[in-house]
Amino acid sequence: MQQLTSTPRASIPVLPPQRALLLSLGVATFMVSLDGRVVAPLLPTIAHDFHISIAQAGWLVSGYMLPYGLCQLGYGALADRFGKVHVAAHAMVAFSIGTALCGAFPSFSAIVLLRALTGAAAAGLIPLSIAYIGDTVPYAQRQATLAMLMASSGAAQAFSTSAGGTIAAFVSWRSVFPILGALAGAASVALFVFRKREIRIAADPTQPRPSYRAALRAPKMRPLLLLVALEGSLYLGGFPFLSGLLETRFALGSLKIGLILGLAGVFQLLAARLLPGLLRRTTERQLLWVGGSAMGSAFLLNATATHWGWVALGNALAGVGFMFCHSTLQTRATETFARGRGTALSLFAFSLLSGSALGTVCIGYAADAYGYTATFSVAGLLLLVFTALVVRTLGTRVSH
Repeated sequence: MQQLTSTPRASIPVLPPQRALLLSLGVATFMVSLDGRVVAPLLPTIAHDFHISIAQAGWLVSGYMLPYGLCQLGYGALADRFGKVHVAAHAMVAFSIGTALCGAFPSFSAIVLLRALTGAAAAGLIPLSIAYIGDTVPYAQRQATLAMLMASSGAAQAFSTSAGGTIAAFVSWRSVFPILGALAGAASVALFVFRKREIRIAADPTQPRPSYRAALRAPKMRPLLLLVALEGSLYLGGFPFLSGLLETRFALGSLKIGLILGLAGVFQLLAARLLPGLLRRTTERQLLWVGGSAMGSAFLLNATATHWGWVALGNALAGVGFMFCHSTLQTRATETFARGRGTALSLFAFSLLSGSALGTVCIGYAADAYGYTATFSVAGLLLLVFTALVVRTLGTRVSH
């Protein structure tokens, strides 16, 4: 492990050894995203098997997301002390074991508990990978690099929802988890092989040790955290219940549901490929406007869809919107508290995932009580309000 003493804004060239390490982090990110999204198309099938409502089955999502968010607060401090990649590698091992065991228990409550433990381990991967990119990639190239990391997440979403639906349709939803656990184990080996190439930026001896209190006092940190929590509660909280909408309104099975939901990931991946070029011609403010408006419009389209094709179009629009908006927020988070990026990104992920967990519960029960049309209409309108707020608050680019 290399250690460099530098100012908080220092950046290290991405040399071939670093590319291999960043690639291994990307693979780990892919697996965590794969596991986190695979449950969405399975909710109707799981609800039928356990004779519960889709809202109750949604606890598999909330039970994963809530510890995922809460445990960020522990990983940030550990990462700033012991190294981001070092901590992420050990978390990946625990994640692999937990995922492999998720389908092995007969009771719904036991599966929710194991998903919670898996979420707690998964919390150490994506935010620390983002923080490491923040340490090693200059700000001008950082959003494009983060977009490629998000592209692995988008590819995972596309693959997980379609593959999860396919396995559930032809074998069993329980078979999904040991398969993912084995693949995650292989990713863990790669991460351990390359973790010795980690470059650590030594803390500035003239500055106090990064703390959550100091991070929360950084300019615009608290507004950023509130906004990303709102984004998580509305978009990530609502997305899993598109499976219920597709089953209830159009009588689709898990295979078709998975393929339709996977379009969000496919178009997220395409948007990531386009983003480096767009960044040369657009501003952060414009990306926030387009991204947030696209997510809100997608939910409104889903709410009123009279054919499943409109939901497919909505998912494509949502994937592009989430990439543009969230990658901008992530990039801003890497610089809001630069001397403690592990701490800052942990707070960022905590807010996103806590909002997502709360949103999943609220939107699930709202859909049960008021129906999918009303629920997604309100969520879409609130996403448009979110867009106006985020542009007003964060629309001015950080100067470097």
